Amino acid sequence: MATRPTARTPHAATGHAPAAALRLCVRRAALLALAALAAGLGAPRPSAAQWPNGITIDQTPHNLTRPAKNTDPDMRNRIADFDEICVYCHAPHWGAGPTPLWNRPNPAGGYRMPEINDPDMIQDPQPTGNSVKCLSCHDGTIGLDGVIKPPITFSGPRFGQTIDECEGCHSGGNPAGGIDWEGVWLDTDLRKQHPFSVLYDPSRDPNFRSIAEVEAAGLVLYDGKVQCMTCHEPHTERYRPFLRIPRTGFCSVCHIGNPGESTAHHW
Repeated sequence: MATRPTARTPHAATGHAPAAALRLCVRRAALLALAALAAGLGAPRPSAAQWPNGITIDQTPHNLTRPAKNTDPDMRNRIADFDEICVYCHAPHWGAGPTPLWNRPNPAGGYRMPEINDPDMIQDPQPTGNSVKCLSCHDGTIGLDGVIKPPITFSGPRFGQTIDECEGCHSGGNPAGGIDWEGVWLDTDLRKQHPFSVLYDPSRDPNFRSIAEVEAAGLVLYDGKVQCMTCHEPHTERYRPFLRIPRTGFCSVCHIGNPGESTAHHW
């Protein structure tokens, strides 16, 4: 009687027993991982020494642990050292109010809004959206360490230094070799700033580009409005100062021709 051919087992093609085949797969995966790691190590990367002129959040001025850890006598007791970069704005397991993971109080308000010369564009009477969050540091009314909930590991004092104090000393390259904070304090009188909390509706004004063009260029509208984070990305300085796209031709992303006015908030 002819013998029937036996079915091939999954490992028959490799000639390895199941355990040996598994070890082979693990070795191959490990080799691929090492190759990927080697490729990453070989790529140019910014170093921590580049603060505050790096690209990633830990290498930018938004890493407030750096000035908080500064041992210079003039810098001591100005910003509490939470020893965590994100906590100055975010709380990992809770948030303040309707915004997930947000860790700063909202400013009291009472702003003089930017002057908008285009009556066809609708501007909110007070800051809205993510612009309020930016102002919780940048209007100078709340301390940089004035978070709602510090880390559970933190037990030290908070000092309440506001951003206007930073700009007061660190402007125009002073002191030599230090960080330049000029322009980071916006104050509560925002008339010199670029308009924000504005409904972007190019159908109201032919001197503005379409929403599709603006978004295709890399800017972001929030509920259809121009906000601080329309132009700024606070977590990276790939393009300074915290811009979403390069400076070259920045204004022409929205404006057709000359905007017709200048503001202090335009680099």
